[in-house]
Amino acid sequence: MANIKNIIKSLYAPKKESHKGQNGMLLVIGGSAQYHGAPVLALNAAKSFVDLLYFLPAEDDGYLINTIKRIPEVIVVDHTVNEHVDCTLFGIGLGDAAFDLKQLNNAKKLVIDGDGLKRIKENIPKDAILTPHEGEFAYLFNVKGTVENVKAMAKKHECFILKKDHTGDIITDGERLLVNTMHNQGMTKGGTGDVLSGLVAALACKNQNFEACAAAAYINGYAAELLRRRVGFSYCASDLAKHLAEAYFKLKKV
Repeated sequence: MANIKNIIKSLYAPKKESHKGQNGMLLVIGGSAQYHGAPVLALNAAKSFVDLLYFLPAEDDGYLINTIKRIPEVIVVDHTVNEHVDCTLFGIGLGDAAFDLKQLNNAKKLVIDGDGLKRIKENIPKDAILTPHEGEFAYLFNVKGTVENVKAMAKKHECFILKKDHTGDIITDGERLLVNTMHNQGMTKGGTGDVLSGLVAALACKNQNFEACAAAAYINGYAAELLRRRVGFSYCASDLAKHLAEAYFKLKKV
Protein backbone atom coordinates (compact mmCIF):
# COMPACT_ATOMS: atom_id res chain seq x y z
CA MET A 1 0.00 0.00 0.00
CA ALA A 2 1.38 3.39 -1.02
CA ASN A 3 2.14 6.03 1.59
CA ILE A 4 0.07 9.21 1.21
CA LYS A 5 2.79 11.45 2.64
CA ASN A 6 5.24 10.14 0.06
CA ILE A 7 2.68 10.77 -2.68
CA ILE A 8 2.34 14.39 -1.54
CA LYS A 9 6.11 14.88 -1.64
CA SER A 10 6.20 13.53 -5.20
CA LEU A 11 3.48 15.83 -6.56
CA TYR A 12 4.22 17.97 -9.58
CA ALA A 13 6.11 21.20 -8.91
CA PRO A 14 6.32 24.08 -11.41
CA LYS A 15 9.56 24.27 -13.35
CA LYS A 16 11.61 27.44 -13.14
CA GLU A 17 11.31 28.07 -16.89
CA SER A 18 7.57 27.44 -17.07
CA HIS A 19 5.07 30.12 -18.04
CA LYS A 20 1.37 30.83 -17.45
CA GLY A 21 -0.83 27.90 -18.32
CA GLN A 22 1.82 25.19 -18.11
CA ASN A 23 1.21 24.48 -14.43
CA GLY A 24 -2.43 23.57 -14.61
CA MET A 25 -5.62 24.80 -16.28
CA LEU A 26 -8.92 23.82 -14.66
CA LEU A 27 -12.53 24.23 -15.75
CA VAL A 28 -15.31 24.03 -13.16
CA ILE A 29 -18.87 23.42 -14.39
CA GLY A 30 -21.78 23.68 -11.99
CA GLY A 31 -23.70 25.99 -9.76
CA SER A 32 -27.33 27.01 -9.96
CA ALA A 33 -29.76 29.52 -8.53
CA GLN A 34 -30.39 26.97 -5.81
CA TYR A 35 -26.75 26.23 -4.97
CA HIS A 36 -24.40 29.09 -5.77
CA GLY A 37 -22.05 28.49 -2.83
CA ALA A 38 -20.70 25.09 -3.89
CA PRO A 39 -18.70 26.31 -6.91
CA VAL A 40 -17.41 29.28 -4.89
CA LEU A 41 -15.90 26.88 -2.37
CA ALA A 42 -14.43 24.58 -5.02
CA LEU A 43 -12.94 27.48 -6.97
CA ASN A 44 -11.41 29.00 -3.83
CA ALA A 45 -9.90 25.62 -3.00
CA ALA A 46 -8.41 25.23 -6.46
CA LYS A 47 -7.13 28.72 -7.18
CA SER A 48 -3.78 28.39 -5.39
CA PHE A 49 -2.90 25.17 -7.20
CA VAL A 50 -3.44 25.97 -10.90
CA ASP A 51 -2.31 28.68 -13.29
CA LEU A 52 -5.67 29.32 -14.94
CA LEU A 53 -9.13 28.73 -13.54
CA TYR A 54 -12.32 28.81 -15.61
CA PHE A 55 -15.96 28.59 -14.58
CA LEU A 56 -18.91 27.63 -16.76
CA PRO A 57 -22.27 28.15 -15.02
CA ALA A 58 -24.63 25.23 -15.50
CA GLU A 59 -27.51 27.67 -15.84
CA ASP A 60 -27.81 31.34 -16.73
CA ASP A 61 -28.40 32.79 -13.28
CA GLY A 62 -27.28 36.37 -12.77
CA TYR A 63 -26.71 36.11 -9.04
CA LEU A 64 -24.57 32.98 -9.47
CA ILE A 65 -22.44 34.55 -12.18
CA ASN A 66 -21.96 37.82 -10.29
CA THR A 67 -20.99 35.86 -7.18
CA ILE A 68 -18.33 33.93 -9.07
CA LYS A 69 -17.01 37.08 -10.71
CA ARG A 70 -16.09 38.39 -7.28
CA ILE A 71 -13.30 35.79 -7.20
CA PRO A 72 -10.59 37.67 -9.13
CA GLU A 73 -8.65 34.57 -10.18
CA VAL A 74 -11.63 33.03 -11.99
CA ILE A 75 -12.44 33.49 -15.68
CA VAL A 76 -16.17 33.05 -16.31
CA VAL A 77 -16.94 31.56 -19.73
CA ASP A 78 -20.15 30.96 -21.65
CA HIS A 79 -19.03 27.81 -23.46
CA THR A 80 -16.96 24.76 -22.67
CA VAL A 81 -13.19 25.00 -22.97
CA ASN A 82 -12.55 21.31 -22.36
CA GLU A 83 -10.12 21.00 -25.24
CA HIS A 84 -7.84 23.62 -23.69
CA VAL A 85 -7.85 22.68 -20.01
CA ASP A 86 -6.08 19.86 -18.22
CA CYS A 87 -9.06 18.83 -16.09
CA THR A 88 -12.80 19.53 -15.76
CA LEU A 89 -14.72 19.42 -12.48
CA PHE A 90 -18.42 18.82 -13.09
CA GLY A 91 -21.51 18.76 -10.93
CA ILE A 92 -20.98 20.82 -7.79
CA GLY A 93 -24.10 22.82 -6.94
CA LEU A 94 -25.78 21.63 -10.12
CA GLY A 95 -29.17 21.14 -8.49
CA ASP A 96 -31.89 20.79 -11.11
CA ALA A 97 -30.10 22.90 -13.71
CA ALA A 98 -30.35 21.56 -17.24
CA PHE A 99 -26.97 20.69 -18.71
CA ASP A 100 -26.06 18.76 -21.85
CA LEU A 101 -23.61 16.06 -20.84
CA LYS A 102 -22.26 16.00 -24.40
CA GLN A 103 -20.32 19.12 -23.44
CA LEU A 104 -18.11 16.88 -21.32
CA ASN A 105 -17.09 14.63 -24.20
CA ASN A 106 -13.83 16.44 -24.95
CA ALA A 107 -12.61 16.62 -21.35
CA LYS A 108 -9.03 15.40 -21.00
CA LYS A 109 -9.69 14.51 -17.36
CA LEU A 110 -13.00 14.56 -15.55
CA VAL A 111 -13.84 14.88 -11.85
CA ILE A 112 -17.51 14.40 -10.96
CA ASP A 113 -19.03 15.38 -7.63
CA GLY A 114 -22.32 16.33 -6.01
CA ASP A 115 -25.37 16.48 -8.26
CA GLY A 116 -23.21 15.59 -11.23
CA LEU A 117 -23.03 12.04 -9.91
CA LYS A 118 -26.79 11.71 -10.36
CA ARG A 119 -26.47 12.56 -14.05
CA ILE A 120 -23.97 9.81 -14.89
CA LYS A 121 -25.57 6.88 -13.03
CA GLU A 122 -26.29 4.98 -16.24
CA ASN A 123 -23.13 6.00 -18.06
CA ILE A 124 -20.07 6.42 -15.88
CA PRO A 125 -17.23 7.87 -17.98
CA LYS A 126 -14.14 5.68 -18.18
CA ASP A 127 -11.15 7.01 -16.19
CA ALA A 128 -13.27 9.66 -14.46
CA ILE A 129 -12.70 10.55 -10.82
CA LEU A 130 -15.84 10.19 -8.71
CA THR A 131 -15.99 11.74 -5.23
CA PRO A 132 -19.22 10.49 -3.61
CA HIS A 133 -20.24 10.37 0.03
CA GLU A 134 -22.05 7.28 1.32
CA GLY A 135 -25.49 8.29 0.05
CA GLU A 136 -24.22 9.20 -3.40
CA PHE A 137 -22.21 5.98 -3.64
CA ALA A 138 -25.26 3.88 -2.75
CA TYR A 139 -27.33 5.77 -5.32
CA LEU A 140 -24.75 5.23 -8.05
CA PHE A 141 -24.00 1.57 -7.48
CA ASN A 142 -26.90 0.20 -5.38
CA VAL A 143 -24.51 -1.20 -2.76
CA LYS A 144 -23.04 0.06 0.50
CA GLY A 145 -19.75 1.91 0.40
CA THR A 146 -17.57 -0.70 2.05
CA VAL A 147 -13.90 -0.93 1.15
CA GLU A 148 -14.58 -4.08 -0.86
CA ASN A 149 -17.52 -2.57 -2.73
CA VAL A 150 -15.76 0.68 -3.54
CA LYS A 151 -12.79 -1.18 -4.96
CA ALA A 152 -15.04 -3.53 -6.93
CA MET A 153 -17.06 -0.68 -8.46
CA ALA A 154 -13.94 1.22 -9.44
CA LYS A 155 -12.64 -1.87 -11.20
CA LYS A 156 -15.96 -2.69 -12.87
CA HIS A 157 -16.48 0.80 -14.25
CA GLU A 158 -12.78 1.53 -14.92
CA CYS A 159 -12.84 4.72 -12.91
CA PHE A 160 -11.24 6.28 -9.84
CA ILE A 161 -13.27 6.64 -6.67
CA LEU A 162 -12.62 8.81 -3.65
CA LYS A 163 -15.44 7.76 -1.34
CA LYS A 164 -15.74 10.30 1.47
CA ASP A 165 -16.35 8.90 4.95
CA HIS A 166 -15.78 10.17 8.49
CA THR A 167 -14.20 6.84 9.42
CA GLY A 168 -11.77 6.97 6.51
CA ASP A 169 -11.85 8.16 2.90
CA ILE A 170 -11.53 5.20 0.52
CA ILE A 171 -9.36 5.89 -2.53
CA THR A 172 -9.04 3.29 -5.27
CA ASP A 173 -8.68 2.67 -8.98
CA GLY A 174 -9.89 -0.90 -8.64
CA GLU A 175 -6.38 -2.20 -8.06
CA ARG A 176 -4.57 0.17 -5.71
CA LEU A 177 -6.22 1.14 -2.45
CA LEU A 178 -5.63 3.77 0.22
CA VAL A 179 -7.66 4.80 3.24
CA ASN A 180 -7.22 8.35 4.51
CA THR A 181 -7.99 8.95 8.18
CA MET A 182 -6.60 12.49 8.37
CA HIS A 183 -9.69 14.52 9.27
CA ASN A 184 -11.71 15.66 12.25
CA GLN A 185 -15.32 16.26 13.22
CA GLY A 186 -15.19 19.90 12.24
CA MET A 187 -15.39 18.66 8.65
CA THR A 188 -19.06 17.79 9.06
CA LYS A 189 -19.78 21.39 8.08
CA GLY A 190 -21.55 21.88 4.76
CA GLY A 191 -19.24 22.63 1.86
CA THR A 192 -16.14 20.75 2.97
CA GLY A 193 -16.81 18.19 0.24
CA ASP A 194 -16.88 20.97 -2.36
CA VAL A 195 -13.51 22.14 -1.07
CA LEU A 196 -12.16 18.62 -1.46
CA SER A 197 -13.45 18.19 -5.01
CA GLY A 198 -11.91 21.51 -6.02
CA LEU A 199 -8.55 20.42 -4.65
CA VAL A 200 -8.79 16.98 -6.28
CA ALA A 201 -9.47 18.55 -9.67
CA ALA A 202 -6.68 21.11 -9.28
CA LEU A 203 -4.11 18.44 -8.41
CA ALA A 204 -5.37 16.17 -11.19
CA CYS A 205 -4.39 18.83 -13.73
CA LYS A 206 -0.71 17.92 -13.43
CA ASN A 207 -0.70 14.62 -11.53
CA GLN A 208 -2.04 11.12 -12.04
CA ASN A 209 -5.62 10.60 -10.89
CA PHE A 210 -4.96 8.17 -8.07
CA GLU A 211 -2.19 10.32 -6.63
CA ALA A 212 -4.34 13.47 -6.94
CA CYS A 213 -7.17 11.83 -4.99
CA ALA A 214 -4.94 10.51 -2.23
CA ALA A 215 -3.00 13.73 -1.81
CA ALA A 216 -6.10 15.93 -1.86
CA ALA A 217 -7.87 13.87 0.80
CA TYR A 218 -4.89 14.09 3.14
CA ILE A 219 -4.13 17.77 2.50
CA ASN A 220 -7.78 18.66 3.07
CA GLY A 221 -7.79 16.77 6.35
CA TYR A 222 -4.47 18.27 7.43
CA ALA A 223 -5.81 21.77 6.78
CA ALA A 224 -8.69 20.88 9.09
CA GLU A 225 -6.18 19.81 11.73
CA LEU A 226 -4.32 23.12 11.44
CA LEU A 227 -7.62 24.88 12.05
CA ARG A 228 -8.51 22.61 14.97
CA ARG A 229 -5.25 23.50 16.71
CA ARG A 230 -6.08 27.19 16.41
CA VAL A 231 -9.86 27.43 16.84
CA GLY A 232 -11.05 23.97 17.83
CA PHE A 233 -13.96 22.87 15.68
CA SER A 234 -15.29 26.40 15.16
CA TYR A 235 -14.33 26.67 11.50
CA CYS A 236 -16.25 26.44 8.24
CA ALA A 237 -15.65 25.29 4.67
CA SER A 238 -14.41 28.72 3.59
CA ASP A 239 -11.78 28.60 6.35
CA LEU A 240 -10.74 25.17 5.14
CA ALA A 241 -10.22 26.38 1.57
CA LYS A 242 -8.05 29.26 2.82
CA HIS A 243 -5.71 26.89 4.68
CA LEU A 244 -5.07 24.35 1.90
CA ALA A 245 -1.97 26.11 0.58
CA GLU A 246 -0.43 26.28 4.06
CA ALA A 247 -1.23 22.61 4.68
CA TYR A 248 0.33 21.60 1.36
CA PHE A 249 3.45 23.69 2.00
CA LYS A 250 3.99 22.18 5.46
CA LEU A 251 3.47 18.62 4.24
CA LYS A 252 5.94 19.07 1.38
CA LYS A 253 8.57 20.26 3.88
CA VAL A 254 8.18 17.36 6.33
